[in-house]
Amino acid sequence: MHPHATHRLIRHGIAAMIVALIGGFALTFEMLQGISLSPLPVFLEYDLPGTERGWRILHLGMLLNGIMAIVLGFALARVAVTARGAAIASWGIVIAVWGNGMFYLFGMFAANHGLSLQDSPLGEASLAGAAAFLPALIGAVSLLVALIVMLMAGPGREPA
Repeated sequence: MHPHATHRLIRHGIAAMIVALIGGFALTFEMLQGISLSPLPVFLEYDLPGTERGWRILHLGMLLNGIMAIVLGFALARVAVTARGAAIASWGIVIAVWGNGMFYLFGMFAANHGLSLQDSPLGEASLAGAAAFLPALIGAVSLLVALIVMLMAGPGREPA
């Protein structure tokens, strides 16, 4: 059992879900084309940067990433890995959560949606596209490594 690695994943999962909820407010404000403090009769017209689709992706994606981190944190506690394996797995998952978050955020500002470093059929390459693509690539590789470490682990202790 590696309580620090498990705790790290649960904490980052919760933080990702908080970011998702903030993204949900941004989605709402984008859809309303302003900031509403309903039920209070306050409405401030504001053109939020980004797109409705982009904020929806950030909102849902970060909720799912948070759930993934929490679930894998509990799974990590149930497999027999070394302290080094637990650290590699937990940090790999954390990197993936936040790499995906960067992808969702910056991808909405990139014509090519951050799916490559070059021009693509979706649009031209840009700094926002690179800021989306590179963290997502690093996150995908780190998650793959983390999952392989966990897959190769033996069974852990049964819960008390």
